[in-house]
Amino acid sequence: MENASTTSVSTAITESPEFYNSLPPANYNLSDLTVTPMTYRDRIIVEFILNATSWLFSALLVIFVRLRKAIWMSLKSTIVFVTLGSFLLNIPLILFQAWMVFNLQAGHQPVYTVFVCSFLKNFCSSTTSAYQVLPFAVSLYRYRTVVLKGHPSPWFVINVHIIVTTIFIIYAFLNYPFGENNKNDVCYTLRFSNGMELVRIFSTLFFNFAAIIVNFVILRFVKHFESENKNIQSKRIQLTQSLLIQSVIPVIVSLPLLFLSFEFYFGIPMPSSFGSTWYALTFLGPFLMPLSSILGIRSTRKELLDTALCGCFPKRSVGHSQMKSAITVIMASRHERSFTIRDDD
Repeated sequence: MENASTTSVSTAITESPEFYNSLPPANYNLSDLTVTPMTYRDRIIVEFILNATSWLFSALLVIFVRLRKAIWMSLKSTIVFVTLGSFLLNIPLILFQAWMVFNLQAGHQPVYTVFVCSFLKNFCSSTTSAYQVLPFAVSLYRYRTVVLKGHPSPWFVINVHIIVTTIFIIYAFLNYPFGENNKNDVCYTLRFSNGMELVRIFSTLFFNFAAIIVNFVILRFVKHFESENKNIQSKRIQLTQSLLIQSVIPVIVSLPLLFLSFEFYFGIPMPSSFGSTWYALTFLGPFLMPLSSILGIRSTRKELLDTALCGCFPKRSVGHSQMKSAITVIMASRHERSFTIRDDD
């Protein structure tokens, strides 16, 4: 009976150019072929343009922090980590979207096995969640540094995020044993588990809200000691506030997708704009998240604006007496930390 089903699938594939909808999804095996249907072309083009634009802007932020030695060396476990991580973790989705756009624009429906197409779809969803929770590892690093007075290695944030990313990748593979074949826009036949998708979404929210809570605790802690050393505490407050804003951004941009999932899984009706207009916010995350932390600190914000304006507004020259005064201040503060904001401040 199974051989007859496989034979009918193979015959449909060979004889009909529309083989992807010749049989119900439940009739296909993981080794059978499926396609991204041509009906998905308009939507994927819009999504690719939005995502690619956001990714290119995040690439500019990576170049900016790399060329600014003070930022690259002093903030490598916070701002640099999130900026570079957002850029790298969005690459799988960019490549998958580009592949679909290239083929569909050329008039070809991309062909894969059900296993491969399901893996690409679920893996890209996992890497999207992985970049959205980048602030979680940073918040733990800052808590150990500021509140617990520890001295964790810069590798701490990388190791924590590798563990978190591995969890999301495991979710992608668990779609095979726990999922079933469904019809989907990305693949006509997709092995997908509604339960694992809910676990992924709520895990993403858990890590995001955990980062928000930890950053809020750090902010209260540093404000409690604000009067002790106003210079250092001011830097700490700036950095903590910027990281708190950074941890809120993924929640804001993923709200439309969360509401759509409520409609899909629980039948709760949502405005149509969530599926058309506000859904686009999801693709702005890789740029808005690092940008918010850079703009949240006075010194890095000024450097970014100066870079963006290409030095169109020249700096005011410093007179001899002002330079002498500045040197005196620095010499008097030689036993204190540099005025540069650091991860461990």
